[in-house]
Amino acid sequence: MFTKKNILLLVSTILLFWGCQKIVHGYLSDRIFYQVNPFIVQQGVTTVSASLVTDGSTAPLHVKVLALRDSLGNDVDSILTKPGNIVTYTGTLTPADSTLDLFNAKLKDSLVSPFNIAELGGRLQFTAATTYVPPGTYNMDLLVSNVRGERVLKNACTIQIIPLSTTSVIDYKSFRTTDPTGTKDLVRYENDDAYMQVDIDNEPSTDATSKIILKYVDKNGISFNPSKGEVKGWDLISPIATTYFPTLHMWAPYYPIQYTDSTIVQQIPYVNLSFPYFDLNSGYPAGGGARIDYRISNTSDDAVYHTVLQFALFTAGTYNITIHLNAIQHK
Repeated sequence: MFTKKNILLLVSTILLFWGCQKIVHGYLSDRIFYQVNPFIVQQGVTTVSASLVTDGSTAPLHVKVLALRDSLGNDVDSILTKPGNIVTYTGTLTPADSTLDLFNAKLKDSLVSPFNIAELGGRLQFTAATTYVPPGTYNMDLLVSNVRGERVLKNACTIQIIPLSTTSVIDYKSFRTTDPTGTKDLVRYENDDAYMQVDIDNEPSTDATSKIILKYVDKNGISFNPSKGEVKGWDLISPIATTYFPTLHMWAPYYPIQYTDSTIVQQIPYVNLSFPYFDLNSGYPAGGGARIDYRISNTSDDAVYHTVLQFALFTAGTYNITIHLNAIQHK
């Protein structure tokens, strides 16, 4: 029969036992992974992944790279983390930086590692220095840890580094009919290939120069002649229109523009930086691409048409941009 003394002794023993137990804090899941796997990176293009999926693990989750391997199992830490020289901005470019000297004054060469990983959360960060990393398949082992402990993630993510394939993007295009004076838009057809189709081809440079070559052709592939004014910027009609209807040269004032019997040729700086380089005005931020407006004349119906193209370029080289005006015919 338990006495009061025995009960007190039992309670004391239980409390002493509980007091000796190690208190476990937090939770570390055995299902921590990257949602996008394999993760594809184009050479020379800054690319960032999402953080690891932690499956409810206690934050913060610390992440450390244990090993980097190629598809044959060879150690490639020296390849993926060796700093490479890339061009970066020292300040914000503006339209006022209109000479090559002013442009270059806001650039610098920087030594940057191709690959980094965020210490908290494990975001994979690839920089433009991946241009120095051979295309191929890579993998990694990671150590993840939090207040609960640590865990090794073998083959945490497959990385596929591929040659640069997307060198440009078309953000917007518009084909517009105008009134008889050619100064007022009447009807617009937006992003409609039946009226305006755009092809952009990139050719790597062989002489350390970059340029943009615009060509406007009718439905039969006949070129409109910029040197005769058949392709003309709206700034030649009304100075106030420059704010609303930019020309190519406004986005690249560093070299003279050339008008041939079939093309508009604009040289641009030979750097691996995205074009456009600056915001032309509050209406056309550089992040939305370079907008160019041109009026097309000498058509079979004696009308004047307004074309709009907004695009961005991602690397150096020669860009041949052909605008197919599929609803009109050259006279």
